Amino acid sequence: MDRLPFLLLTLLSTITQNDGYKAGAPTFACKTMTPGHGVPTQTGDSPYSVEIGADETNEDGRVRVTLSSPPLQFFTGFLVQARTPDSDEAIGSFTQVPARSTQLLNCGTQPNSSVTQSSNSRKTNIEVEWESPPDYEGPVTFVATLVKDYKTFWVAQESSQVQVFKRSAGVEGGSPDQSEGQLSQAAQAQRSLELNTYKGCGKTKKCLGSPEGCTVGKTCSALVTIAPSGRDFQVEMFAKKSKYIALGFSDDTKMGGDHVVECVNEDLSLGSMVKAYRSFNIPNAKQNRRFDDQEGVELLESSAYDGDLYCRVSHVAKVSVQDKEFDLNNNEYHLLLAAGSALKPFTVGFHDVAYTSTKNRSRVSELKAARPYDPFYADCNQLKSCFGSPEGCVGSQSCTAVASVRVEGNRHTFELKAENAAYVAVGLSQDNKMGGDSVMECVRDESGGGSIKAFNSWNIPDNKANKRIGADGINLLNSSSVDGSIYCKFTRDPVHRIEGTLFDMAKDQYFLLLAAGNSLNPNGVGYHDQVFTVTAQKRLLADIGAFSAATKLYIRLHGAFMIAAWIGAASIGIVMARYYKQTWIGSSLCAKDIWFAWHRTLMFLTWLLTIAGAVLIFYDVGGWVSGPSQTHALVGVVTTVLCFIQPIAAALRPHPGSSKRPLFNWLHWLVGNVAHICAIVTIFLAVQLSKAELPEFVDWILVAFVAFYVAIHLILSCSGCLSDAKAEKRINTFPMKDMSPGRGSMHIERKRDAPYAGLRKTTLCLHSLVIVGITVALVLIVVLAPIEKQWGDMKDKIMP
Repeated sequence: MDRLPFLLLTLLSTITQNDGYKAGAPTFACKTMTPGHGVPTQTGDSPYSVEIGADETNEDGRVRVTLSSPPLQFFTGFLVQARTPDSDEAIGSFTQVPARSTQLLNCGTQPNSSVTQSSNSRKTNIEVEWESPPDYEGPVTFVATLVKDYKTFWVAQESSQVQVFKRSAGVEGGSPDQSEGQLSQAAQAQRSLELNTYKGCGKTKKCLGSPEGCTVGKTCSALVTIAPSGRDFQVEMFAKKSKYIALGFSDDTKMGGDHVVECVNEDLSLGSMVKAYRSFNIPNAKQNRRFDDQEGVELLESSAYDGDLYCRVSHVAKVSVQDKEFDLNNNEYHLLLAAGSALKPFTVGFHDVAYTSTKNRSRVSELKAARPYDPFYADCNQLKSCFGSPEGCVGSQSCTAVASVRVEGNRHTFELKAENAAYVAVGLSQDNKMGGDSVMECVRDESGGGSIKAFNSWNIPDNKANKRIGADGINLLNSSSVDGSIYCKFTRDPVHRIEGTLFDMAKDQYFLLLAAGNSLNPNGVGYHDQVFTVTAQKRLLADIGAFSAATKLYIRLHGAFMIAAWIGAASIGIVMARYYKQTWIGSSLCAKDIWFAWHRTLMFLTWLLTIAGAVLIFYDVGGWVSGPSQTHALVGVVTTVLCFIQPIAAALRPHPGSSKRPLFNWLHWLVGNVAHICAIVTIFLAVQLSKAELPEFVDWILVAFVAFYVAIHLILSCSGCLSDAKAEKRINTFPMKDMSPGRGSMHIERKRDAPYAGLRKTTLCLHSLVIVGITVALVLIVVLAPIEKQWGDMKDKIMP
């Protein structure tokens, strides 16, 4: 019995030791980076990796750090921090860490200077973001300890070095005799000048960089910009490892007969000095001649450091060169960029660093907006598969919503992003329709200060509803919410079971569903009013390549058919029957009065297009719809039913002398007009649907159509009133006036048109031309949707 307390104490001690530090590393491990497990560290190579996102800090002083395990392995604990060479003190602070399984740790006096685990759950990847101290410049290394289990861990594993630039440094240039600290400040100043040169590219100034496309990612080896500045222009230029950089104005893309502005780093007896010159490319000689007269060009600012060159120059709007006037305000030019690593006496050397030109001539004031660099798309369809909406947006980096999946061994990493949305989600589906799908959501939690959370959910089969399950199996690595747009990055267990259905992403093929919306339900997402699209392919997620969207041919044809039917054919056919019974008297078409022949043809065309459009959309959707689409669908069904019964009732109409004919006339008029009104309302409702991808200005086209249609009715009604007043006997100008039998006036003067027939014919011609024009425009907008992207792509091809 005396041994019992001792045995219990030993057992409790063993349990405590085996648990380790579930809640993360203690502060006493900040310097040693060694867990207090009482067992030696591993001495062999670590299976884990500590990777950095860049070898130098950006202008915000931030670096992305990733801890990862090899396929089919994991780690349970970790501690990571940044250190300067030959120091065991943590510096800087971590600004973004995963919300689950991690926590920040204060080491020394620096808050949030380390990150550790908050639980001992298994982890395959941890991604964090570190921010440098504002007054530090120099190299840092990220040091991490990774723990597999209580007895197996690797201490102080190092990343490659990162060069940190001082975020609070000034912008003055350096000189050769400065101290090492001052030279570092000069390097930061040079870097700041270069980064500032990119600002406004395509918005406030015209930019040309080398290599092609470098202005988007701010990775140019040479860059020239020009922008209006009062009555003059301001030119900025920089080049790396260069003695000169030059901007030329040319009538073509080749060197010769061009006005040139140079920035040159000249070696003088007392050091180097940056100067600006104007010169001329001699035609047919590929030589450059510098002018003694530098009037019109003034150097405003310059810097040269470690072989890099920068200058800012004022340039007049007009300059004469070799009896040729260059007018930057009114004339169009190609821009030429040249940079080189050597100079010749009194001129520049060969352009071995950069040489390029704009593809088209244009005025300097004509700016094309440059799309900001988005790292989301950096490895799309090379290291990860990307899928976005609208179709083709991945290549142009202009997606409203986009998803990517990257497979490394058994690790599946998803990224989701959506503009102006409350949620974005990606689903795994065995078919190309919603129902029975595993869904992963990124949701803005307004109750949590707008933070982003990740959840699993389930698309209920045959219900088109979504049910949230939880967050098991999802490890949120990174997330952000900026200006209404949301982003998240997470890993998902490759094999998981949702509502009894097994999803094996490593073995099975899936369609991807992509959805985004503006609203949330109490325990789930709202309707996908921003984006809903499906991939056209069903494939393994490990197969890297671009996903194309499932065809929207049926939706496009549905919209085109309905517009052609009700905006086009019905609008002309109804007017013909209402106002033209007393026009073209004595003429016939197919043994029928002209008005009747055209009315019957146009309304039968309306009937055919409406039935075809309804069949197509029901086939594509596969059932009834949900959300805001229900109103559009309901009014559309009413329109289709009324349209369907109208010609059948017309074929069974009573004889003109029958007592039931007036009732038929009233019902035929009522059903036709109600169907037409419902159809126009349905088209208005379609503009708001995300599937239609229609621009907002379509509403104004429809408003213009309605206004014009009403105006035509007013004009023809007034024409009828004038015709009645002029005619000796009452003429059947309006079908509503002829809804009772027994009026002999119907047969009087049948061989003569009613008065003002010419006005009615002219009005019909105008009405038909305008209606056909509006119909063609709307059909093109529907078929080519989203029309803004198609128009932008066409302009880019014509005016690149």
